[in-house]
Amino acid sequence: MLLSYQYAEFKGKKMENYYLGNGRKWKYINEKNNGEIKDKATDEIVYNLLYQRGLLTADEIEQFLNPTLKNLHDPFLLDGMKDAVERILSAIQKKEKVLIYGDYDADGVSATSILIRFFRSLNLSADYYIPDRVDEGYGISDVAVEFISSNDYDLVITVDCGISARGQVAEIVEKCKKRGRRIDIIITDHHQCKEDLIPDAFAIINPHLPYSNYPFKNLCGTGVVLKLVHALGIYTGNERAFEDYIDIAAIATIADIVELKGENRIIAKFGLEKIRNNPCIGIKALLDAALINTTQIDSYRVSFIIAPRVNAAGRMGDAGIAVKLFTTDNESEANEYAFALNSSNTKRQEIQDKIFNEAVVIIEHDPQYNNEKVIVVYHENWHHGVIGIVASKLVERYNKPVFVFSIENEKAVGSARGIEGFNIFKAMESQSDLLIKYGGHEQAGGLTISPSNLELFRKRINLYANEIITDEMLIPEITIDIEAKSSDISLDTAKMISQLEPFGCGNRIPVFCYKGAKIKDKKIVGNGRHLKLSFVIDGKLIEGVYFRKGYLETGIFTDDVVDIVFTQEVNEYRGVESLQINILDMRLTEGALIKNRLLLKAARHVECLDCDESWLYNGIINKIIFFEDIVITRNILAVIYRYISRKGTLCLTTPDMFVHAGILRRETKLNINAYKFLAALLIFDELELMEVILDEKGNYTVKQPDEVRKVNLEDSEILNWINNMLHSFN
Repeated sequence: MLLSYQYAEFKGKKMENYYLGNGRKWKYINEKNNGEIKDKATDEIVYNLLYQRGLLTADEIEQFLNPTLKNLHDPFLLDGMKDAVERILSAIQKKEKVLIYGDYDADGVSATSILIRFFRSLNLSADYYIPDRVDEGYGISDVAVEFISSNDYDLVITVDCGISARGQVAEIVEKCKKRGRRIDIIITDHHQCKEDLIPDAFAIINPHLPYSNYPFKNLCGTGVVLKLVHALGIYTGNERAFEDYIDIAAIATIADIVELKGENRIIAKFGLEKIRNNPCIGIKALLDAALINTTQIDSYRVSFIIAPRVNAAGRMGDAGIAVKLFTTDNESEANEYAFALNSSNTKRQEIQDKIFNEAVVIIEHDPQYNNEKVIVVYHENWHHGVIGIVASKLVERYNKPVFVFSIENEKAVGSARGIEGFNIFKAMESQSDLLIKYGGHEQAGGLTISPSNLELFRKRINLYANEIITDEMLIPEITIDIEAKSSDISLDTAKMISQLEPFGCGNRIPVFCYKGAKIKDKKIVGNGRHLKLSFVIDGKLIEGVYFRKGYLETGIFTDDVVDIVFTQEVNEYRGVESLQINILDMRLTEGALIKNRLLLKAARHVECLDCDESWLYNGIINKIIFFEDIVITRNILAVIYRYISRKGTLCLTTPDMFVHAGILRRETKLNINAYKFLAALLIFDELELMEVILDEKGNYTVKQPDEVRKVNLEDSEILNWINNMLHSFN
């Protein structure tokens, strides 16, 4: 019951945006190409979108719209590449024992899988090691140091990790030396590095190495491994060998949320093509298990359907299952592994949702959180593998930086997610004296702390945040590329936009805004999760979907005129293409919002019998509202009274006033609005026809009395005050 009430409150806050426009800020880019760029494309929309992405020359535009594998840089431009290639080929020739040391996320398991498959093609059977997320954490753990040094490996290749493992690498080398054998370690990584932590390894391949001149810095870990395979292919006479693994590399590139520009765009584009046409057996099995239509593969479906299943293996226990999936050549085995990943992902979602709901209860029942700019929430035995996702969901809900901790075995292991303008790594660094360990980057991080220091950390991180986070930063924002004309909303436009795919970090899908669309129809779909809408836009019927907003259905009405923010895409069903717009935000038109704000202000003044009505008179003079909007008649009071009496006890948020007024207005054809609805509640409470209780959050509880006596409306001080105020306008 508690959660359902909080859900109603959350829904109410979302409806406030629809009626009052106080949700996300709409930020317009408003940058247009004025003829500075010319290329083969002719559409004005595509021109402007390219210009906004900083593409200013014909060559830049051509490479963006029509990337080719030939545009990939020479892999030997990466420092350490030549030494690494020669050492690996020597190991293959001598049949040495090789270990690939990976990581438990999609990037790490993908990089591991590509090297295993490629080495297998060269008749080298390499071992691999994926650390346990909970017991070992990221990087080369103490457990791994002992494992590697205790076995007779000649060569270790790290993927997606190792750049800061100076101590661990030195310890492995020293322990092997004491045991009378030599071991070489090659580091391949993509994370930024501090010079004093860079290992003394046989070779290091990382575009972020100090003084590196490699032209593209933003490869993921698998991207770096793909460059290594490319270089090895060149040495072995098969320079296109890397293309066999570009489907796996695309999944990692999209999943790791690196910018889809430059080489990443090439890897993603050609990898997606391979996934559609000729994926490896493991990917095909995963597509069959996760998707109904396996031909409609794009970056969105990889991000939100495929990648979570790959990541689920490491989150829920054994990341090695994902490696087995990507490396098997047996269709039956692949199907078995894909089923296991699907099951792990379902379990992950259940655990994640449970923890999220528990975190919401903690936050909503501690008033202190309302005054804090950073959320620090913790509980015993929350699953380590999902607290990062929970942190992201809490950021989405509250638009504040979030630290989520799981307390276990006298340690609190945490995951952090940030908002724009607040650097998570620097924030953790500012509290380093309290932390056992920490790491991350601007938007995300991981940390460990003693449970006894959690409340002190909460206090100090908020003192730190108070100096950095402004109130403006806590208001969520949506960036709009183009304020559309009705002619810009079409199937042709959606097809033209598809030229810019794949979309993702650094190349987000274009966002449009249209002002003045009329809602023609509404329908809940997807078991109540989504809202299907039809709009009339300049005489055209446009179909749209508002994902995860099914709960808003009762609060919006057909014939409402709204401003919408949306993306456009081609929807294909049974071979027929049609336009679908995906709604990102929606609210009443600006004029309606201004009117609603004024009516709400009027209702608040009635509540406290504020006699300064000049602002309301000015609203009438300026035609924001009309005299009839604030006249409350006996008939209107009777209609509202009967309506509420039928409802029984009601819990009402501010936007609920607009919703119930809208229902009554359509049922009765009377001019009933939120002002009249709230004023009626106050009058009923004053005359003891109902009990109306206002809580500290601004919500009202309306209760019906056991017995109702006859009353005279003229006894209402509130109604008399309203009438006197109205008379003063005449």
